[in-house]
Formats: sequence, structure tokens, C-alpha cells
Amino acid sequence: MDYQRDFDKLQNNFAIIKNSYLDSMAEHLWSYDTRLLEIQLDGLSRLQGVSHLRLVADNKTIYESGKSDPTEENHKRFDIYHKNTNEILGTLDVELDVKSLREKYFQEAIWIFIRQAAKTMVVVFCLYFIFNQILVVHIQHIADYLKNISRRDTKDISDLALKRKVHEGEDELDVLVASINLFRSELLQANQKLENLNQALEQKVTERTLQLTTKNESLEKAMLQIKRMQATLVAQERLASLGSLTASVAHEIRNPLNFVLNFSELLTESENMEEIREISRVVLKHSQRIDQIVRSMQILSGYDSDVLENTDINEILKQAYQETVSARALGSSYVPPKVTYRLGDNVVAPVYATSLLRALSNIIDNAIHALEKKVIANKSFEPELTLSTAVRGDMVEISIRDNGVGIPAILGEKIFDPFLTTKAAGEGAGLGLTVAFNIAQKHGGTLKYTSEFGQWTEFVMALPLVQERLST
Repeated sequence: MDYQRDFDKLQNNFAIIKNSYLDSMAEHLWSYDTRLLEIQLDGLSRLQGVSHLRLVADNKTIYESGKSDPTEENHKRFDIYHKNTNEILGTLDVELDVKSLREKYFQEAIWIFIRQAAKTMVVVFCLYFIFNQILVVHIQHIADYLKNISRRDTKDISDLALKRKVHEGEDELDVLVASINLFRSELLQANQKLENLNQALEQKVTERTLQLTTKNESLEKAMLQIKRMQATLVAQERLASLGSLTASVAHEIRNPLNFVLNFSELLTESENMEEIREISRVVLKHSQRIDQIVRSMQILSGYDSDVLENTDINEILKQAYQETVSARALGSSYVPPKVTYRLGDNVVAPVYATSLLRALSNIIDNAIHALEKKVIANKSFEPELTLSTAVRGDMVEISIRDNGVGIPAILGEKIFDPFLTTKAAGEGAGLGLTVAFNIAQKHGGTLKYTSEFGQWTEFVMALPLVQERLST
């Protein structure tokens, strides 16, 4: 406001010059009285706030004083007219010292700021001192007390009390101290309850551990007794299985052996060549059956000199079918009119070729036998035998499917048991599927079947594409 007031005074100089000096300067210029004109201009230059004057007439500078620094707000040009003819006799340039005015008030503003800042600092320090004495010291004391509670046992710390002069009434600090002391008291009670609970829990854990130890000892004794009984049962079961297997083998071998013995006696007594040939054929047939039973028992016992090597599975499957059909044709048995092959491309796997050939022949022979039984029962029946191979993941799957009489569901997995057969007496020993199952396991594979009784049966043998024993 002071600056604006002084600035307005400076601007008022323009009005003074216009109203008081221009007419007399016009008369002096008209009469060309330079002495009076200079006196008048000197007085004008000493006017407060005027920093520069310049009088120009007839394109000549007649008078100039001060240093020129024109701006829009500090400079003004006056035209000097003759009052009778209105002829322009010259121009007067006037500049006011606004810069000095600004510097003056800028310095004064700096000093005002310094004085106010000093006053503010004094007030701040006073307030800090008062606030520190009244509040901060006590807050720090409360913070130290809470730190001690968290680091040490609560029992060893007394109630919180502030060190300050006696005062009337209760303020916020008193409420805070009372709350902290109440919290400490409740914390002590909670810790005591927790300690009691921990002791009770430790005692219960000790009791339960003792009980568990006793029970574990009893269980160990019971398990030892169970293992002993289990070992005894296994031994007894093995002896029973061995006895049953021995009896079955003896029975299966005794039947054809009786034929061989009886017909051998007849052979020694007969002199008819035709009768001798017939007796020899029967002896050969039953001798071959005994040989087949012995070979199957050798495979079951693990006696096998077969070699593991990469083999075309498709060729083995074809060969198994051909050998089965040829063997059945020699005995004037049923042979299916056709077979359907669904073979995969490049089905090669490491197998025991001879063993696999025997296993597949056994399964195919069972399938043909199932077709034969259905053909006998139903003359219009159209038999179907499908042999398939495929690679699925890291396994080779060999499938043998027929639409024969099927397998009763009640048999389940028992069909893989030795000497279990659904054929008539003298047609089979019941070892074919057992041998095939063991050969599949020998390869590290599986043999499974699905069937609908009276409709169809499918056996699937899965063999691994990679055998560790081949690489070693």
C-alpha cells in the first residue's frame, strides 16, 4: 500500500508537468528564450522522482538531463503546442525514478521478513520449550515404560507414574497412564493364566506320551505276534498250494500216462498192423499231452532259455495264429473260416519271442475253442476273430477278440489260476492262460480281459516298448 501511494505520487508529476510547465515552455520556445527555458527545465529536473528530461525542438535536442531507461510505466512524452496556433513547437520526454522506488520498498520488505522471521523463531522456541516440558517429556517416559514391558517380565515392573507437579483435575495424560496400568494388570493376569494352562498342558502331554508309549509297546508285541502268525499261515498256505498243485499235476499227467501204459500193453499183444497204427497214434497223442504239460510247468517255474530282443510284434501275432490253426488242423479240430487283422505300423518291441509266441497261441486257441462251441450250438452263427496291435504311449497292446460263448462273470480273475479250465476232460490242462499271464509279467507287462457271457471276449496284453534288461 505504501508503494502504491508513492507510485501514485510519482505519476502525479506527469499531471503537474502538463498543467504547470507546458504553457510557459511553449512561450519560451516561441520567443526562443533559451535562458528562461533552461532555468525552467533545471527546476523541473529537480522535481522529486524525475530521473530524466529531454526537450527536442526542430529535430534538435535543446536540453537533456539524467540517464534514460524508458519503460511503459515510467516514461511519458508531451507535445508542446502554441496556444494560439496549435502548432507543435517541440516534445518533452519525462522519465520517473520508479526503479529506485521499487528497490527502496524491496529492501524494506526484506527487513520486515527478517524481523518477522526472528519473532516467529522466538515464538517457536518458546512453544517448543513449553510443549516439551508439558507433554513430550511425559510421552517419552511412557514410551520407555512400554519398551521395558516388552523386554522384561511384567512382574518386575511397577505401575507407571508421571513425574510432574501436583495439578488439579484429570487430563489426557492421566487417562493414558491409568489405561496403561490397567493393561499391565490384565496382562499379568493373562500371563498367569497362560502359564497355568501351559503347565496343565505339559502334564497332559506327559501323561498321553506315557499312555502312547505303553500302547505302542503293546502294539509292537501284537504286530510281532501277527507277523509270526502270518508267516506260519503263509508257510501253511504254500504247503497247501504246493500239495494242491502237486496233486493237480499228478492227476493231469496220470490220465494220459494211463492211456500210454494201457495201449502199450495192447501194443505188445496185438499183431494187427492197422490196430498197431491206431494204438501208436493214441500213445503219441497222449505222450504229446504229457510233454505239453511238462513244458507249461517249466515256463511256470521260470525255467526258460529265451533271449530278449527287438522283434516285430505283428509277425509274432501272425505266426501264433498260423501255428495254432496248423496244430488244430492236424487233430481234425475246428478252424475259423476267416480272421481279421488290424495291425499298427512299425510295432517293434523288446520281447522273448518264443515265450510270447506260446502265450499268444494259447489265447488264440482258447478264442477258437469258444467260437467252435458257439458254432456247434448255433449253425447260423457267423464267427468273428479279430487280431490287433497298436502302440499307446510307452506300451504295445496286443488284442485278441472273438464273438464266441464268452466267460462267466463268476470266474473273474480265477481264469488265470493253474489247472482251471472250462473245456471237457482231455481237451486242456488249464495251464494256457496261466502261462500267458506269467509271460506277460515276465516282460514287465499285463494281461487283462473283458467279456460278456454268451456274446464276446477280448484279451489285451500290454508290453513295454523299453526293457531295462535289453539295455544292460
